[in-house]
Amino acid sequence: MKRSSLIYGFDPHALRTAGRQYPPVDITLQDLGRLGIPARKAPRVMQELQALACADPSLRGRKTLLRLARQIAAQLL
Repeated sequence: MKRSSLIYGFDPHALRTAGRQYPPVDITLQDLGRLGIPARKAPRVMQELQALACADPSLRGRKTLLRLARQIAAQLL
């Protein structure tokens, strides 16, 4: 295996969020599917939404989280 394959083959954000438990948000995976977010992106979007809601309590509104979910999904590869 090439060194570059090893370096680029893992998610660098996985180490940042390993072992952290965030409180649940009021959005389900079905809600993310209705927004058009693919199933492969949904867990990562949900994880980012939980982290944002934990960091800033003003972002815990349902409408705000749905808008943020669209923006997060657009930025994920």
